[in-house]
Amino acid sequence: MGFVDDIVHSIGRYIRRDARRLLLPILLTLAGGLTAAAGVAFLTAWAYLTLSIAVGQGPASLLMGLGLTILAAVLLVFARNRFTKRALTDPPVFQPAAPAAGETGLASQIAFTAAFVLARSLGEGRRD
Repeated sequence: MGFVDDIVHSIGRYIRRDARRLLLPILLTLAGGLTAAAGVAFLTAWAYLTLSIAVGQGPASLLMGLGLTILAAVLLVFARNRFTKRALTDPPVFQPAAPAAGETGLASQIAFTAAFVLARSLGEGRRD
């Protein structure tokens, strides 16, 4: 268990060391996200008020509800397609089919046999 303990303690040291450095970017990202959400909420309220003045409260509610529902559906379809899409891999490399055992060329058999005999003859003098 000493090996596992060393790994766990080293991970803890890295997290403690990097937590201070990562705290400010995380807080700034969170503040930016909340500010953006508040801005979107105010824009939605402004759009509703403008529509309610132009067409009335009932049709404005209907238009806003339909618009937001369609937007949510499009985002969900996009997210589903994005996360279920298989990772693109490199196209398979087609290798030529290996020749059958009887189809090897006479020249390749001669070359292999010569190399085999040469290797055996050179190896006989150097046995340890």
